[in-house]
Amino acid sequence: MRPPRTPAARRVMDLWAAGDRVGRLHTTARWWSAPFAELELEVPLAGDILEIGCGHGVFSTYLAITSTARRVLGVDIDADKIALAARVIEGLEPGEGHVRFETLPSGTVPRIDGGWCAIVFADVLYLLGRERREALLADCVDALAPGGLLVIKEVDTRPLLKAKLAQFQELIATKVLRITDGHTLEFSSSEELVAVLADLGLSTMAKRIDHGYVHPHCVVLGTRPSRSADLGN
Repeated sequence: MRPPRTPAARRVMDLWAAGDRVGRLHTTARWWSAPFAELELEVPLAGDILEIGCGHGVFSTYLAITSTARRVLGVDIDADKIALAARVIEGLEPGEGHVRFETLPSGTVPRIDGGWCAIVFADVLYLLGRERREALLADCVDALAPGGLLVIKEVDTRPLLKAKLAQFQELIATKVLRITDGHTLEFSSSEELVAVLADLGLSTMAKRIDHGYVHPHCVVLGTRPSRSADLGN
């Protein structure tokens, strides 16, 4: 677990300090338990970025503040969380970050002309179940720009002790506290996610980003071929 150390991270937490108590507590706990600083390094520094399942919008806002060349859209099925995120970013100074939020039905992937430079998931796919997850990822690949990047942050299934702790926490969050919307909890290994993305035609890699954390955080990256590669040139 790590506190928000960078100026951008502290700025995000300052913004959420003005929110309601429940949202403030959840976003603070989320930051301390998730490797957002490490995950941000995997996201392109410029272009149109989509985060699906953004929740309260903490990571979307962090992406926007760390690089003003990013244009970030965060989407989630929870209208209350999106409303809070929209209120919070009213505190951004002009030019401090380009971010907005929308409520969308589960499984919806918004499209833009030219495609997204990157689509990001941060601890979302385990809530969907295998069939819905693979259908959503296929839609995401279609929505990427040529050469675009799919960034998937999940908790891995190894080492076992860390994985069981993370899975128990998510069970409490979804079934008891109902902080997170989700009917199915199905945790996939990084190897399984790499295989899914490879089957969708992406070049892939995976890495661990859990040093100093109690949960086995990993990130899986998938790059869509450029248009010339699609054409076989």
